[in-house]
Amino acid sequence: MILPEISPETLKMLLWVVALMIVDYAAVLVAVLIDLRSGMLKARRRGETRTSKGYRRTVDKASRYFITLLALSVIDSMVVMAAMLLRSTMAWNVPALPVFTTIGAICLTLIEAKSVVENTQKRSEYTDAADALTGLLSEPAVKRLMDALKELSALRGGGNG
Repeated sequence: MILPEISPETLKMLLWVVALMIVDYAAVLVAVLIDLRSGMLKARRRGETRTSKGYRRTVDKASRYFITLLALSVIDSMVVMAAMLLRSTMAWNVPALPVFTTIGAICLTLIEAKSVVENTQKRSEYTDAADALTGLLSEPAVKRLMDALKELSALRGGGNG
């Protein structure tokens, strides 16, 4: 079987598709590594020992992520081939982009970003802030100020209506 000659335009398009997919995979890998690092720092802050069990969880998560990306890439390869077929046979200018892989990579990267945020925020900071706010709102001077603001707001609302 003789393969048809690939036009320079088609080859350029395929190279861009591959480049975009490489960026998608690399972004997910970097996000997983950042999350791993933030998890290690969180464990160090807490004085917890880092065990192989935690590292295995990261490897398991990364493998699930890349299996998902691979499945999306298979779908994208079918879509890209269909787009190329429509371009060559029907002269339709259908963009050949790895849409599913890119969307999947964005979602997985956002999940990892959320995890990093969770790892870097201390629960004690939230409780301390909530306690401070509760204490502040219970102060008599603040209560008087809030009552005065309510009165002022009622007067302004009454004058405008």
